[in-house]
Amino acid sequence: GLWVGMMYVFNSMFGVGILALPKAFADAGWLTSCVILALAMVMSYITVTFLIEVMSSANARIVWDRSNDSHKEVNLFVFVFVYNRTLYLSAFFSHIPSCTGESNFTSNFYDEDHCWGPISRINAYRIFLAGFVLLIGPFAFFSIQKNKFIQIFATIVSFSVFCIMFIMAFHLLAIGRGKGNPALANFSALPNIFGACSLAAVSHATLPHIIPPILNKAYLGLGIAIVFIVVGAFYALLSLTIMFTFENDKIQEIVLLNFLDCSVVPGVFFIYFLGLYTTFKVSAIFPLNAVALRDNIWAMFSSFQCSRIWAVERLLCPLLAIIPPTVIAVVTENIEVIVGITGSYAAATIQFIIPPLLVHYSRTDTQEKFGPSVRIKYASPFQHKVWIILAIIFAVFTITTVTILYITHQS
Repeated sequence: GLWVGMMYVFNSMFGVGILALPKAFADAGWLTSCVILALAMVMSYITVTFLIEVMSSANARIVWDRSNDSHKEVNLFVFVFVYNRTLYLSAFFSHIPSCTGESNFTSNFYDEDHCWGPISRINAYRIFLAGFVLLIGPFAFFSIQKNKFIQIFATIVSFSVFCIMFIMAFHLLAIGRGKGNPALANFSALPNIFGACSLAAVSHATLPHIIPPILNKAYLGLGIAIVFIVVGAFYALLSLTIMFTFENDKIQEIVLLNFLDCSVVPGVFFIYFLGLYTTFKVSAIFPLNAVALRDNIWAMFSSFQCSRIWAVERLLCPLLAIIPPTVIAVVTENIEVIVGITGSYAAATIQFIIPPLLVHYSRTDTQEKFGPSVRIKYASPFQHKVWIILAIIFAVFTITTVTILYITHQS
């Protein structure tokens, strides 16, 4: 159904990217941040419509070739770069939150610290990682529709977490405990806000697997537009509320840490619920990315006869999608670098470079195949070439500003 499909899109967008937005908002100023967020959401929506047009054109091309040249094997595939995130769930369960009047998560913790008895924090992390792979990994062997209920549950959790953080922050403002005094604009923080907004708006990697199963696509464009508006409004509303609630230098890079405190959120249950949000979201996003990567791996080698073997298609390709991120998660301890590289550069590439190039070559190919008067049913409303150029310019600008940020931090 359309709205279940939109729930998939919502979960692919409203992910853990929102956790870094409030800090980026606070650094860049509320006016600058709102403008850049709106710009990023609009540009992201434009490139989403590009992808939908490309899928429609590709499907028409395949049907045409099969009906007119049945003996010819058609191999059409699109490269989509998929990235997965891993988190330190054991930073949470190794240091059990409590309402003793002291703030939680204010101390420095080390991998060698004991978690449960003789088990160190790093070993506890590996135990959680193994459990995550065993529970969530098998979804990579099935179709994307099989994790429908995970997506519904994750949507409910996302709304609940948003409501808890917003209500608690608004409560602090109402009782006079708001300490924020955000600036109007701070142009020195532009690279950070560009990277954060681009990462928060990405949903493109999983779209080729979310859109086709939707039965009624008559209002597909409207549904996606509503999702973008809702997500953008949530991002702005939560970030602005937190900016005026907490002092700028007290807003954590992962904003959930501001709420894992009994002086802010009453009750250990809510603290656990907020602390596990990233676990719920990664559990929902990982199967979408894994299935997309699995099918792309198979498409890359579909011209080889061995790709038709059941063991290769149903076992080897899913394992190739699961094993690399698992190995990286086991051997690395610097998640910040992984998220920074894959999040900033891959997100900009997925959103603002690949879709414009695809739609440009798709339109050229479609006109050559069917003639200049052809009309694509689900064509993007942004048909002028200027939109393609603007998307690529925005990508170059975003990547440049993020690179400046990294160089500045290193120096």
